Amino acid sequence: MKKLLIVLSILGLLVACNNRNEKPKEDKNPKIEKSVSRDSMNLVQQNSFNVNEIDGFWNKKLADNKEFYKVTFPRTDIHLKIDGVSVEAGLAYTSWIAYRPMGKNTQIMGDMVLLDNEIPKVIPYLKENGILITAVHNHLLREQPRLIYMHIAGNGDALELSKIMKGAYALTATPLTETSNKNENKGMDWAPVKKILGENGKEGGNLLKYGFPRKGAITMNGNTMPSTFGIATAIGFQAINKNEAVITGDFVMKAEEVNAVITELAKNNIEVAALHNHMLFEKPRLFYMHFWAKGNPEELAKGFKAALDQTSSVQ
Repeated sequence: MKKLLIVLSILGLLVACNNRNEKPKEDKNPKIEKSVSRDSMNLVQQNSFNVNEIDGFWNKKLADNKEFYKVTFPRTDIHLKIDGVSVEAGLAYTSWIAYRPMGKNTQIMGDMVLLDNEIPKVIPYLKENGILITAVHNHLLREQPRLIYMHIAGNGDALELSKIMKGAYALTATPLTETSNKNENKGMDWAPVKKILGENGKEGGNLLKYGFPRKGAITMNGNTMPSTFGIATAIGFQAINKNEAVITGDFVMKAEEVNAVITELAKNNIEVAALHNHMLFEKPRLFYMHFWAKGNPEELAKGFKAALDQTSSVQ
């Protein structure tokens, strides 16, 4: 019996030593590291972001916003009306892609303005090509025709991502080249609005636009986002005549700010059109509230300012 136990002990030691000498088995299915978008293809960019290459691809000069670049595609193929008012594409229905260089990769974020019948074609295509869809929703009410806004994100090689997005736009009637869409100048004097909201608004034709970044850092997967990278409260004015304008835009808010903003908008007869997310992985969590109103531009600016004061925004 003792001999048997000794033999078994020796065999056990030999097996243990043999196991220690074996190389660990390779994982046949290694986990692919997820990108910032958590769903984008792992496209490795060998060179830094080449803005001239992307300019040439789109045949447009990208706007340089210091920490990111942006290209826009106004839906001038659509003639939108809300409550009988003709709304310009530059005010409320322009698709866009923002490019943020991040080392060897580029992060993109964007907003596709779509007609109802374009959505079923675009969503499967984007998913097949590794683009993350972060929101699908309305921004307006009572608009004709009905518009849906699809927010997207991705991470990888800038040119490859551009090719994917161009394929998505090809499934829609979105004009990718500049189109002349002249609107009669209404001769609005924006001075009273500028006195309330500041002189840094961007004026063009019948439009006046403002952006108010949030105070404090917003991060996504540990990376701090630029303050204007889709996280700034925005308002646009469109002159209807010399005395009236329509406004639309969206507030960017933390949860505790939402109802204070709604209260001020309601007091000032500014309509809440939607409340929802735009992104998925940001910290702290942000909510976006879209609005619409028509009236005297100075009074509209005062109402907007009262609501803006309820948020932690740079003014």
